[in-house]
Amino acid sequence: MQSPITRGIARVIGEALGEHYFSHRVVEARCAESGIRTEPPEGMNCSDKITTMITKEAQLRPVEVIGVVGRLLEEYMDGDGGRNPGGRAKVAKILQDNGLSYVRGGSIHGAGTSVPTRSLDELLRQRSIPEIEKEFERALASVEKDPPAAITAACAILESFSRVYLQQAGIMPPGSETARNLWKIVANHIGFAPSPDTDEGMRRIFSGFFAVVDGVSLLRNHDSSAHGREARDYVVLPRHARLAVHAAHTLVLFGLESWETVPPVPVFPSFIFPPAPPAVTPPAIPGFPAYGQ
Repeated sequence: MQSPITRGIARVIGEALGEHYFSHRVVEARCAESGIRTEPPEGMNCSDKITTMITKEAQLRPVEVIGVVGRLLEEYMDGDGGRNPGGRAKVAKILQDNGLSYVRGGSIHGAGTSVPTRSLDELLRQRSIPEIEKEFERALASVEKDPPAAITAACAILESFSRVYLQQAGIMPPGSETARNLWKIVANHIGFAPSPDTDEGMRRIFSGFFAVVDGVSLLRNHDSSAHGREARDYVVLPRHARLAVHAAHTLVLFGLESWETVPPVPVFPSFIFPPAPPAVTPPAIPGFPAYGQ
């Protein structure tokens, strides 16, 4: 089976990341963290080393390499570009030229990867629940062959939901747009934050929502291959990833349904708050200077 990740794609990615990291030690660490199993070749510069390793991975694992390359690109594509900000546009273009696209959160969609016809953010803005369901189905499809990739996808959907909700509500996002920080603001605005006025049963469920976001986020940051599989003493099993995906799915779907109940930001008519009357200049008093002089 031919992999969607061609040598041409590997070359552009290698050049971009090689210039960005500019360190053999960092390059080898990032490749290992992303799930690349190929041994680093000797006697090459950073760019050629990355290109060779991606190319060999594509030959050995033509399907799984999509997730591996997405995770390898995540830190670079989602950040500020470091030493080589212009390389991100080149990576995006070579992917586009081959029917692929990078999605924030460390995923690559496109030909052979069941790319949606619309972006995730657009689907969330339109609150297209059937299409969002398909996004979670795609995450579940990778549970058996690549559990960390499924967890990364589930966390990305959680983050996208929170980010789009805040944008639509006109709320300034937090400085650090992690799933945990985003959800805290969304929960307070949409009415998911536990309060004394909430029914005891729902209050406990809402408290569980925070635990779900924390748990999925921690799995992604520590246990998923997006941040290194060797960070913990155990590997993420398919059942762990399936639990994370289903938990995130329940939260996002309930959030989308509850979104409809949130009142829009009120726009008050002018007669409620009439414009201030024009300033009146007091009459001049004999022997005193005129007002404002």
